[in-house]
Amino acid sequence: MRAPRYVLLSLLLSLAASCGGDDGNGGDVITPKAICSDGIDNDGDGKIDFPDDDGCLSASADTESSPPLPACSDGRDNDGDGKADYPNDPGCFAPQADSEVDDCPTGPNCPQCGNGKDDDMNGSVDYPTDPGCESAADTSEFINNPLACGPNLKVVQLPGDGIVMATTDAMSTTSLPSDCTTGAGAPALAYVFQLTDSRVVVASTDDDATDFDTVLSIRPAMCLDPAVACNDDSTDANAVTTKGSKLTASLAAGTYYLIVQGYDASKSGTFHLTVNRFAGEGATCAVVGDCGPGLVCRIPHAQTAMVCAKPVCSDGLDDDGDAKIDYPADPGCASVTDDTETDDCPSGPNCPQCADGIDNDADGQIDYPNDVTCAAASNTTESCVATEGVPALTMPTTTGNLTAATNDLPLYCTSGAGGKDLTYSLQLPATTTLTITTSGVDTVNSLLPASCSTPTLNCTDDPALTQTNLPAGTYYYVADAWSSAGSGTISVTVAGSIANGASCESPLAQSGALTCGTGYACAGATGSRVCAPAQCANGIDDNGNGRMDFPADPGCDSPSDNTETTVCPGSMCPVCSDGVDNDMDGQTDFPLDVACRAASGTSESCSATEGVTALTMPSTMGNLTAATNDVPLYCTMGSNGKDLTYSLQLPATTSLTITTTGVDTVNSLLSATCTTPTLGCVNTNALTLTNLAAGTYFYVADAYSSTGSGTITVAPESSNRSTIASAANPPNTTLCTAPIRAQASIATAASGTIGM
Repeated sequence: MRAPRYVLLSLLLSLAASCGGDDGNGGDVITPKAICSDGIDNDGDGKIDFPDDDGCLSASADTESSPPLPACSDGRDNDGDGKADYPNDPGCFAPQADSEVDDCPTGPNCPQCGNGKDDDMNGSVDYPTDPGCESAADTSEFINNPLACGPNLKVVQLPGDGIVMATTDAMSTTSLPSDCTTGAGAPALAYVFQLTDSRVVVASTDDDATDFDTVLSIRPAMCLDPAVACNDDSTDANAVTTKGSKLTASLAAGTYYLIVQGYDASKSGTFHLTVNRFAGEGATCAVVGDCGPGLVCRIPHAQTAMVCAKPVCSDGLDDDGDAKIDYPADPGCASVTDDTETDDCPSGPNCPQCADGIDNDADGQIDYPNDVTCAAASNTTESCVATEGVPALTMPTTTGNLTAATNDLPLYCTSGAGGKDLTYSLQLPATTTLTITTSGVDTVNSLLPASCSTPTLNCTDDPALTQTNLPAGTYYYVADAWSSAGSGTISVTVAGSIANGASCESPLAQSGALTCGTGYACAGATGSRVCAPAQCANGIDDNGNGRMDFPADPGCDSPSDNTETTVCPGSMCPVCSDGVDNDMDGQTDFPLDVACRAASGTSESCSATEGVTALTMPSTMGNLTAATNDVPLYCTMGSNGKDLTYSLQLPATTSLTITTTGVDTVNSLLSATCTTPTLGCVNTNALTLTNLAAGTYFYVADAYSSTGSGTITVAPESSNRSTIASAANPPNTTLCTAPIRAQASIATAASGTIGM
């Protein structure tokens, strides 16, 4: 049944009255809703009301057709992160920005003021809580305090790229007590920077654009506190200027001030500053190169993953569990950069004197730190006073640096101002000869007894110190710069001969610095090895080939050879035992061919007291010290010294270069007859010849002076060209079967190209 019309009218009037208010006359006022909240798609774009309709600027707007506002001021949470618009959304750097997108809170590009961390460690986190945050998009929580480093020192933000070109003047000076210079009151500038995680920071003014003597220092968040790092002059080996400075510091997360200042109040000018940040402690890594300077990639004690960490001997941990931590306390640590704390103290044979629990020098003081002569527990002596400690000489060559050394000892045997010195210990077996040579800096060199005190056993102003017939024991070697200005890297080389029957167990013997005498070799069970008669000099036919010892056995290269290896007959049988008259002089092999000094000789052509050594490797070592003078100088005037002769089996070559280093030599190449005229002769270290035919050649290295002595290195390289045409070797085919070309590695001193 249809309702009466008056009933419907009454219902509509009632609904209308419920949407309005009193009109003051007892009637209702009807107020329509705003278009942007009326539930109607007024502009027909398929979107209804605010915030869905982009044309609605707010819920109270009366049009759905307004131009859209930028995303960072439109009142909407456009990226759905629960934060809307500038300054609340970390993706909005300004109200005009049209994107709220960000990778917060954990992404690498999330700004400090929106990452949920207390980056400046002031107890407040992010915008709007942290007073240092102007918005959630602010990249720094730090409030730049212009007076942080004193009233007269200007503080500015370090640029993001860490590069600054600036000039100091009297308008900005430092009143801070200097950490590595007397520069209080010097013109200076301070640069504040923040680290969000651990980093290794390298700062440098070592640049040609720096025109005054600069000093660098890094200070913590409380700038008035002492510096955490400081440098006056760069000690970098690649330094380009003496005016620049360079420092490296491993820093934890936090705020720091980098101060660039003059050495003193008179030093001011332009500087070029670069600051680099590298992976710091705790960063994950795979190889050493992943970590900042001073850190190594390793698995720290009690951890399981590879991270960037300080070396074992400076990591603050007791890595080997001996209750001693790091250098200088742990006897297994030779320095702060040592990567192992391992030692066998207190009673092991390798425990250093400064940790063995014994008063070795009988002065009433035992070990580090109680014995004042022990700079560290790893020092090998309690006898010597040496600020830098006393490292042991165990290898043929050891490097040291006088630059950072101190002047502990006087010049023992010559006049002079005296300079910085380094002291080394030697554990020697009984020796017949000992030669210690120092190069790199002009030094006065001394050998001291086990007491490390005078009288010296030997002292010389020459680079080489030689001593004969020393009994086994502990000795000390001192390299003292002759002048107070003496500085730089030195190389200390040890060589010598062990007495027959003496132990050859010492590190110097096992490294090859010390060798057994002629006719002797290091033999026996490990731990009790001695210099015993070698097989090639023991009077026994060890290999049963009917030939006994050097020079009769073709397997004996010298009397000290400790094996009579059977080489004949066979491809390894040397020329002087192969049954062939190789030089067609009517004399065959040793001892009939007078050019053969031994059955192991590689030439029937050349007469050489030491024999003729075949060059088959990229580099071959020889020693002129024990050689004789067999041949004249072929192409220059001189007093003529000892010589060594080598043979070469060459393919056809377009070029051949032989380089000799170590001693000033005259170098000659002879034909297969090993007689003059020479094919080439030079008084320089490199002899180069072109277009040599395949065959046998002989190379002579002859000391230019009668005093010429020492070790030489001969490094040849040839380049082949084809000379034989056959089915196996058609034209333009390179022959590369000669021993010298068959080696995969070529010494850096040699060069050449293969001809095709």
